[in-house]
Amino acid sequence: MARPENRSEARALSLTLPIETFNYLALLATLGKLGRTENEVAAHILVREVYVMHARGFHETRIPPPSDEGG
Repeated sequence: MARPENRSEARALSLTLPIETFNYLALLATLGKLGRTENEVAAHILVREVYVMHARGFHETRIPPPSDEGG
């Protein structure tokens, strides 16, 4: 799992998820995929996605304002 090199660099985060999402995280944890607990699985997925977004320059993406022409 992707983690900070030094555990003291880690920061806590609290999430509220739809029950279906939580149940799927629980299933993955039960199967030993990506972590042993729902929190470990969620952290793994979140960190992985943030690294991908950062690498792709997602933060530099600009969404154009809507057109006044009203399609």
